Amino acid sequence: MKFWAALLGVIDKLLAAWAEHRWKQQGRHETIKEMNDEINRQIALGEAAINIPDRERDERLRNRWDRDRAE
Repeated sequence: MKFWAALLGVIDKLLAAWAEHRWKQQGRHETIKEMNDEINRQIALGEAAINIPDRERDERLRNRWDRDRAE
């Protein structure tokens, strides 16, 4: 009877370790997905900022270009 109890105890520990490993893997996958979503959101914001015409920025860049060419 002790043998069966010990065997069940070992099996229980193995199953618990396996389940914990699966939870960790799932957590990593979720974290990676969240990070990728945030990166994609930042890229979209950057692309939107570039596509919006900004006359003041264009003028600053043009003036900087002209100053650098004059030197």
